Parts: sequence; C-alpha cells; structure tokens
Amino acid sequence: MMQIPEKYSKYFNERQFWQKLKKLSGKLGSRMLYYLIVLYEMMKDKRIPVKTRLLFVAALGYFILPSDLVADFLPALGYTDDLAFLTYAMASATDYMTPEIREKARKKVDQLLKRKPEDEHKEED
Repeated sequence: MMQIPEKYSKYFNERQFWQKLKKLSGKLGSRMLYYLIVLYEMMKDKRIPVKTRLLFVAALGYFILPSDLVADFLPALGYTDDLAFLTYAMASATDYMTPEIREKARKKVDQLLKRKPEDEHKEED
C-alpha cells in the first residue's frame, strides 16, 4: 500500500487550488476535474477520518505544487503523476462519497467547463 505523502499537505492552499483549476480546466478534462473537486469537497467533511482527509489534502497539495515528479508543462505526460496520486486518493474516498458530493462536483465541473446541465457527460460515474 502506498504510504501517505503527508509532506504534500503543506502545499494545499484553497485560493491557489481554485486558481489552478480555473486556469487548467480546459486542459485537464472532466474526469480529472471531477476527481479534484470530489477530493476538495470530501476534505472538508468532518465525518471522514482525519488520516483519510489528510490524504485528500496531500493529493490536492501535490496538484498545486508547481514542481513535481513529472513537470506539468510536458505534453501528454505532465499530469500523469498528478492523476496517479488523485486516483489513489479517490480509491480511498469511495467509501465516504455521498450523492450530494457527486452532484456538487458535477455542477462545479459543468461550471468550470461552461457546460449546460443538458450537455453533461456521465463519464464521472
């Protein structure tokens, strides 16, 4: 099992998170946006164990980090390490995910991608 990289949690900053998300929303794709927003929403949920929420914060901190294992500006490879970390965190999140969190994340993805609800893709399920 992957060890929780707690050191990345210190890089999480809500303002920087939303700035980077808005800036890159067209490049990241709806699935990665969905994962990021789900983890953000779940990180705030006090019903989830602290250790699990710390993993979410670390994954979001890693996403914000300008220099990580694979430089984000590299075409096709830039976000693969971020996606791997997000996927791991999402695997830990499934037991705690609620329909409300799913819906909130879908709406935010639509907003970031400037999609209308009727254009919504169900790929996040």
